[in-house]
Amino acid sequence: MKGAMDFYDKTAPDWARRGYESDDVPCLLDFVRRLAPGSRILELCCGCGYDARRMHALGYEVAGVDFSAESLKIARAKNPDIAFYNDNILNDYSYVGPVDAIVVIAGLVHIETAQLPLAFRRMRDVLKPGGSLFVTVREGEGRMEERSVAVIDGETYDR
Repeated sequence: MKGAMDFYDKTAPDWARRGYESDDVPCLLDFVRRLAPGSRILELCCGCGYDARRMHALGYEVAGVDFSAESLKIARAKNPDIAFYNDNILNDYSYVGPVDAIVVIAGLVHIETAQLPLAFRRMRDVLKPGGSLFVTVREGEGRMEERSVAVIDGETYDR
């Protein structure tokens, strides 16, 4: 069985099409508009960069981190003014530098429960004192097998 990174590498064009065609992110836009003008925002698990683009268009300095090289190819092509890094939310990405805010949209669903404290420590390490954190998660408890496993072209992916 292949993992989440393989899944997103395989499906990056589909995610990009859906993300760039949609503008359904009012809660994200409400969050970033409360930040000081020009704030530095790090989007973790940024995928193809569509939300990074939205934040950048509002005048914020944005950087993105994602583990899918294919998703980042799309992100970089569509957003040449935004820095994107191929890395994992669990790694040390302090090279991005201190940031005023961190955004994680649906990224924590790919992290094992035991790894969540490490993920939040990594975020704390780059977030400036008094900084802001925006995280979205699925409603409910535990893992939803029917939404976590996908079969594409005969390959099974545990995402």
